[in-house]
Formats: sequence, C-alpha cells, structure tokens
Amino acid sequence: MEERRKKTIAITSGKGGVGKSAIVSNMAYLLSVMKKQTYILDADLALGNIDIMLGVVPRFNIRDLINGEKSMQDIIVDGPFGIKVIPATSGIAEFSNLSVEEKTILLSSFQDIPDYDFLIMDTSAGISSNVLYFNAISHDVFVIVTPDPASLTDSYATIKVLHKSTMRRDFRILVNMVRDEREALDVYRKLLLVTDRFLDVSLDFGGYIPSDKNVNLAIKKQRLWAESFPETFATKALQQICDRLVY
Repeated sequence: MEERRKKTIAITSGKGGVGKSAIVSNMAYLLSVMKKQTYILDADLALGNIDIMLGVVPRFNIRDLINGEKSMQDIIVDGPFGIKVIPATSGIAEFSNLSVEEKTILLSSFQDIPDYDFLIMDTSAGISSNVLYFNAISHDVFVIVTPDPASLTDSYATIKVLHKSTMRRDFRILVNMVRDEREALDVYRKLLLVTDRFLDVSLDFGGYIPSDKNVNLAIKKQRLWAESFPETFATKALQQICDRLVY
C-alpha cells in the first residue's frame, strides 16, 4: 500500500473576495478524484464557511476540540467525494486570535488525523496571528491574488509580514480571476518586482485560474464548479495546479 505523503498546504490572501475558499474546495475535490486522501481545515476559525460550500452540517467543531470536549477524530466530518472536513466555528470572536496554549492544543491534535495525502488550510484573509500561525506550520503557502490593485498591495503586505514574522521565504502565487495566462503572468511579475526589491523571498508562479461564467453559476447553486463543469476553463487550469502538487 502506498504511503501517504502528509503534506500541509496553506491557502491565504491579503484581502477577502479573491475566491480563496472556492479554490480550496475545488482543489480538494480534484485531489480526491485523483485518489488522494484530502482534508480541509477551515482555518478561518471565527467565520468558517467551508461546511456551507461543501453542504455538510457538522455536529462539532474546532471549539469543541480546543475546549477539550472532543477529539480531532470526533470533529472530522465526511464531506462529499471523499473529502474530509475539520470545521471551524462561525461568529465566535474569541477564536479569531488563538492563545499560545490553544495553538499548542490544535497542533498536537494534528497527529490524530488519520493518514492523508493533503491537508489544505483555508486561512482567513489578512495578517492576524492565526493566519501567521497556520502559514508557519504549513509545508507550502499559496497566496491568492487578483488583478485588483488592492489585492496586489495587500498580497505584498501579507508576504512581508509572513516573512518577517515566520522567516518563511518561499511562496507560491496563484492568480485568480484573470483573462488568460498572459494577464496572470503580468500580475505575478508586478508582485515579483516589488518583493525582489524589498524582501528576501522567493515567489514561484503557482498557476492561474481564468474568469469563467461557469464558476459563478456553480457558486450561486452552491455546487463545486470542478465537479459541475469538468471541461470548463477554470477547472482545467486548477487541474494543472493539482497535477503539479501530486506529480
């Protein structure tokens, strides 16, 4: 039996509204289709929404784990297509910034997650202490950016703070909501120009996802666009990103 790789990936962004959670959900679906056991940790601990996007109704969540009332295996939810979900709370302000003790409890509980290939952490937007923590403990960090100038500015700020706070140097840039690869590379190079000048970091072009009417259609219906529209441009682009993760 093939040994699971147990790779953790943080998906983060400088600002909200860049499609981060949708990318996480659809990435998990495509990895599961590729027979890779995939978990999603809803790391937006105070305002989680992965359960809604995947249509699952958790009985327990991160709060029950951290409070010592439930184990990690107790709170894991079986999602669609074989995806496993570690659900967050919703509207519980105190979980927006975990204490050192709470972070230690959470980290130690990761060893209780059954064998997996990928654990994808869907962080909140911005640079809270939770965001810094989840990015620090991940093998790979994807920063989601769009052509919006505010997204570029906030992405640079996020990379800067992550680097200064955690000493992480390697980041993958995933450009979303672009016309084509040419525009995606243009966005990536703009960000690279600034980081090369001011920061000692390495930015890898992690891929892009084009604007696609089928994405919006699937989201409105609370469906995964990669499952509903397997031949659409966005799905094919995300599949290439997943292929690079696996192979």
